[in-house]
Amino acid sequence: MTLSSIALRNIQRNFKDYFLYFASMIFSIVMYFTFKALQYNSQMEKAAEGSKKISGGFQASSVMLIIFVAVFIIYSNGFFTRKRKKEVGLYSLLGIRKRQIGKMLFYENMLMGLMSLVIGIAIGSVLSKLFLELLVSMMGLNLNVHFEVPMSAIVDTAIIFMVIILYTSLQGYRLIYRFKLIELFHAEREGEAMPKGSVIMALISVFLISSGYFLSLMYDKAVKYADFMIVALYILLATVLGTYLLFMFFTVFVLKRARHNKSSFYNSMNIVTTSQLLYRIKGNAKSLATIAILSAVTLTAVGTSVTLYYNTFKQVRSFAPYSYSYEKKDAVLDQKVNAILVEEKQSHPVTNQFEIEMVPVTGKFEGKKVDMGRNKLDSVTKQYQLVSQSAFNQIAKKMDVDAVNLAADEAFVYDGLYIEGHEFSPVYKGNKAVFPIGNETKALTIKGAEGRTLTNLGELFVVVPDEVYNSAKKVSETRIVKNIDVKDEKNGKVLTEKLRKAMPVGTGETEFKQSFNDFYTGFHEMLEATGLMMFIGLFLGLVFLLATGSIIYFKQLTEASADRNRYIVLRKVGVTKQEMKRAIAKQVGFIFAIPLLVGICHSLFALKGLKTVMPNEILIPLLMSIGVYSVIYIGYYFLTVRSYYKIVSAK
Repeated sequence: MTLSSIALRNIQRNFKDYFLYFASMIFSIVMYFTFKALQYNSQMEKAAEGSKKISGGFQASSVMLIIFVAVFIIYSNGFFTRKRKKEVGLYSLLGIRKRQIGKMLFYENMLMGLMSLVIGIAIGSVLSKLFLELLVSMMGLNLNVHFEVPMSAIVDTAIIFMVIILYTSLQGYRLIYRFKLIELFHAEREGEAMPKGSVIMALISVFLISSGYFLSLMYDKAVKYADFMIVALYILLATVLGTYLLFMFFTVFVLKRARHNKSSFYNSMNIVTTSQLLYRIKGNAKSLATIAILSAVTLTAVGTSVTLYYNTFKQVRSFAPYSYSYEKKDAVLDQKVNAILVEEKQSHPVTNQFEIEMVPVTGKFEGKKVDMGRNKLDSVTKQYQLVSQSAFNQIAKKMDVDAVNLAADEAFVYDGLYIEGHEFSPVYKGNKAVFPIGNETKALTIKGAEGRTLTNLGELFVVVPDEVYNSAKKVSETRIVKNIDVKDEKNGKVLTEKLRKAMPVGTGETEFKQSFNDFYTGFHEMLEATGLMMFIGLFLGLVFLLATGSIIYFKQLTEASADRNRYIVLRKVGVTKQEMKRAIAKQVGFIFAIPLLVGICHSLFALKGLKTVMPNEILIPLLMSIGVYSVIYIGYYFLTVRSYYKIVSAK
């Protein structure tokens, strides 16, 4: 009988023991292949021809996915190998040569890897259509999805995973050479020394995390005193280092304090639970800290992508407040536009339309912090549009803004990029709007400002008294921009294309864009970008969540196997099944809860910090992300408790 056939028989006879590792490999292959199948899908490649965002998003995410699944499989292999050390030691004790044992382990791993590859690609092929439909829906693409298995995805997946499988197989081969016989038989008893606590290191961990949290909350104020990259880097490093120290020292400090609380420690099974956690925390600290950081990164990435997707309409509406805006250059153009609107009135009836007359000037804003950046300039030159107070107030209701009441030397600013009180926003109120009118220079005190634009063409507007406007109108040319709102603008592709074709072609792309802009194009371009970002965020988030949950699951089952004899003794001294279950639930609950809670806290402060540079509605998307993440994580907890109890209670 050959070694390969012995390896196959071993897999068949011990499949129950091999199942977790086998399932981990299949899961990793399914996720990676599905992702690559989407990237190489002919329909997505066609869509990506006009969008570098799509192809770039897939390529960057593929690299992250490769690294993560490689680490996950290698970790799973380590768990599987540890369980087999005693078996390998037995083979050696029976006189089988090390070379033969190594070859057998190599063949076993290669066979499982190849079977996983075939099964993973088969399952991934079926799932890829479902994921493609989801992606197309999120991006708002008009595609008829058909079933397709790209050969490039198969080749890519096969190459990547053959390298990983070969590496893990070689690790299996080297197992018999890396450990002495006594070490193989006592593998389960490794790393059980009482950890040494350090109050100083525990306090440092709390300080580092607290300082990172504080700076993330005060980010807009902190960047006034230090470069924003230095502040961001400190927050990142302090939080990561603090998390590792928290699990290595602060948890030990808490558990030792619990041990000294005699009334609680000697109550029921707490003595077993606390002691088990205390002795095992040293071996778990690094992996739990890594899981907490991964959870934070996952929740932050998912929360950010969901926030952007959730706010797509609001974001586009901020720079395109109307369905269409165009510069009314002559009566012929207006007739063409009206004729097109009549043609499409069944699908997209006009709900609102009005004109704004303006005078373009190149002027200055002078005063305190009038620039967009952090330079705090006291003077900045900009092109803006003057609008008369009376004309503005006549159409204020149609624009859904308040009428303005200005003194003879006052002005009011409408800037789509303005955010009141924001660190990276210019300050207008109390500063001066200075602009030429013929040979005269006019300086008006800015009474106030609002963060919105009055057309889709991206202009900055300054509302001025009628007398000032009439003086400017006498010496400068005026522009008239027409704003139009239609019903069901999100689906106005045909109407938008007709109007765009009717517009006169300017001397360049910039001029063309300034003379016409629509809501539909901006909305669908942003929907594609945010939809892709959310899909990738959710996809990678799901992979990270399932993998980190599996890592804790594997680690706890390893500990359950090592603790089996202890629980047999406990049963003999009269501990009931219910008491055992409660003790296991507490012990496993601590291991699951700490990284989850730390990860959620990190993500909450990270997203709070992001809100200072990305002022969007984050509460609802964040609660949704945390809710779904927690539900799946809690599901892993109950599965682990059940499996742990089955192992320690088996007779």
